[in-house]
Amino acid sequence: MEGLFIQLLNMGIAANFVILAVMFLRIILRNMPKGMRCILWGLAGIRLICPFAPQTVLSLIPSAQTVAKDIALQQQPAVHSGIAVLNQAVNPVLAGAFAPKEEASVNPLQIWIFAASVIWLVGIAVMAVYALASSWNLYRITRERVRWKENLYFCDRIDTPFILGVIHSRIYLPSFLNEEQIGFVNAHERAHLARRDHLWKLLGFVLLSIYWYHPLCWAAYWLFCKDLELACDEKAVRDFDLCGRKAYAKTLLECSSTSRRIAAYPLAFGEGNVKERVKNVLNYKKPAFWEAAAAVLACLLVAVCFLTNPREELPWAQEPFGHRYGVEHTVYYAPIFSNMFPPEARWAYELTSNGELAVKEEASGNYDVQGALEEMKLTYENFDQYMMGLEAEERTAANIRKENKTAWYTGSVGESGNGFYYILQQENGEVLLCYGYNTGLDAEANEILAWIFRLNKI
Repeated sequence: MEGLFIQLLNMGIAANFVILAVMFLRIILRNMPKGMRCILWGLAGIRLICPFAPQTVLSLIPSAQTVAKDIALQQQPAVHSGIAVLNQAVNPVLAGAFAPKEEASVNPLQIWIFAASVIWLVGIAVMAVYALASSWNLYRITRERVRWKENLYFCDRIDTPFILGVIHSRIYLPSFLNEEQIGFVNAHERAHLARRDHLWKLLGFVLLSIYWYHPLCWAAYWLFCKDLELACDEKAVRDFDLCGRKAYAKTLLECSSTSRRIAAYPLAFGEGNVKERVKNVLNYKKPAFWEAAAAVLACLLVAVCFLTNPREELPWAQEPFGHRYGVEHTVYYAPIFSNMFPPEARWAYELTSNGELAVKEEASGNYDVQGALEEMKLTYENFDQYMMGLEAEERTAANIRKENKTAWYTGSVGESGNGFYYILQQENGEVLLCYGYNTGLDAEANEILAWIFRLNKI
């Protein structure tokens, strides 16, 4: 459950940029066809649904995984937003508040993530109960109905027309409508059905229920519902003359609902935003070619720039050698070293193009070669058992080993020659450096891992 919560959290963070881009385009391209706005919101929905995205150099998403899957097991928890200023502001606070303590039986961040996951599920349940209660209330109200023709029904207990039903959708009309008004309402609701808006709005509500904690998702859903109505108005009146549009607008005003429902459905003829809809209907004109072309181009740009992830130097695309690295943060340190000065404050490393590991000397500033790296395979015996044996350390080791793509080893380092290094290249492109040493105290298990660092290029 916690893993799913973190994955959805990352997807929601990435979707922020799509939602903001769509909001910006709605402002600068005011005259774009309203149907194109709905397509743009569909792109935001794709970002919220799809856990995978291709990598391109054109991506404007700073980071596809802001919160690491194993953040609850990290010795110094950190986020990787892709925005350096944000990382520098958040990570020290995060590490200070949630760094595990020796005397604690469990990592405090694990407790917080579990609690957040439970609250998230409770929120989804509340949204589901609300939707079911709203649906039942509408069903109860519309039980007293009279079928007129096809899927059109009159009901005395409603004051605005709407569509109800997912598979067998029905159009419900208030009994006070006259023949002309019924024609306008029918045109609008038929446009909704032709565009499958009742299904898209329901999907939007499902996504809102999943991301209920996400403020921008609420704003996106509200704007999406507005744009659905505007798009249907345009579809309904595109062949009307000015007199027809005026009569349509008058009907819209007469059927306007004071309700502020946020439920998945119905799609009501007079649902909210009446002033903007009337103005849009009266001023409607078929979009010029350049306006339609600009809208299509905007959709393509949003898709290319925001439905893709930034390109990473993945292990199967480029080996980690030939670069210098600094320590991004500590993934693990043995508890007996918890009070020692952290080496990431002064150490830097180089993986030379000829396959050697070098460590930068603080005094001279030169890189001292530690030895040639030989490829190896991580196993429980040569990796997991080198940790201190506590449950959190064992889980960290198992996760790192299972996600490892390639590993290299060099030994007999340090003044006494009893140290060793592992260089790990993970499936997600991360490069980890492990430092350990031989204690010489136990013939069967005499090697331990003291530090594991996540490296970044410098």
